[in-house]
Amino acid sequence: MRGTHHLLGLSAGLSLAAASGWGWPQAAAGAFLAGITAAGPFSPDMDQYRWWRRLDRWVPDELLGAGGPLQHRGLSHWWGVPAVVALLPVLLPGPVQWIAWCLVVGWVSHLLGDLAFGKACPFSGRGPGIPVWPWWGHVGVGLDTGGVLEGLTAALLLPAALAWQSWDLLQPVMAPLFASR
Repeated sequence: MRGTHHLLGLSAGLSLAAASGWGWPQAAAGAFLAGITAAGPFSPDMDQYRWWRRLDRWVPDELLGAGGPLQHRGLSHWWGVPAVVALLPVLLPGPVQWIAWCLVVGWVSHLLGDLAFGKACPFSGRGPGIPVWPWWGHVGVGLDTGGVLEGLTAALLLPAALAWQSWDLLQPVMAPLFASR
């Protein structure tokens, strides 16, 4: 579910910010950037958008076996993609490397969400979760996407985590405001 992925990406971005010691403006930007690659057309779920599906219809990738790399939760959901992309930030100038790290962290948060909530597909033979190999050998918990547990995660757990993370980042900024009273 897109909303759950966005919340997970925001939380992952704030976690990166806290681990890196960033101030609140950079942390907010980092959370936003991680959210971009956690859900939507710039996330692993790019394989659910029209341009990808059109490509899948025209490219006979199924000949490669296991449903082909262009299937949903195929190549775009393989852990190797962010692992390779994680090598690229070091090629960027130091002051902008954090931007690339936020984008990678958002992508990884999506994969972790699908590791928990990605169900198996009986029609394609794809297992639950994400692929261990580029587009086959799926592993995961297989919890129901859109089910009660994911709903509770999106409605309670992730918002609570974001509030706690935000408070932790904003506390040094807010403390002087409350101390002056």
